[in-house]
Amino acid sequence: MITIEQMCLPAPHAFSVEIMQRAGTEKYNTLGQRIMDGQKEKRLLNISWVRLERNVMARLFTLLDEKTLLSVTFPDPADGEKTLLCHAVGRSARVWQFPGEAAWADVQLKLEEQ
Repeated sequence: MITIEQMCLPAPHAFSVEIMQRAGTEKYNTLGQRIMDGQKEKRLLNISWVRLERNVMARLFTLLDEKTLLSVTFPDPADGEKTLLCHAVGRSARVWQFPGEAAWADVQLKLEEQ
């Protein structure tokens, strides 16, 4: 189960966790060795739904607009269930029913660990 700020999200169609190494300044010395200021492991969460109910999408996007840092609980491949502070780095949705009240499909959300 994935929650954002205690809001339980519907089961996604696809969910992936990218574990990346982020470094500060990177330089190479005269021996060709890479020297980094610091290194930290960061997670990037990719969540997508084929279709998402209009009211759920409206609540989710409103929450993303209101807060810069979000508490996210998700299943993690390395640690089981994990809770992190994340910020939204991308979101998109496509209209699949129009005219009238729009219905949304292919909703995608990208969250990056602080």
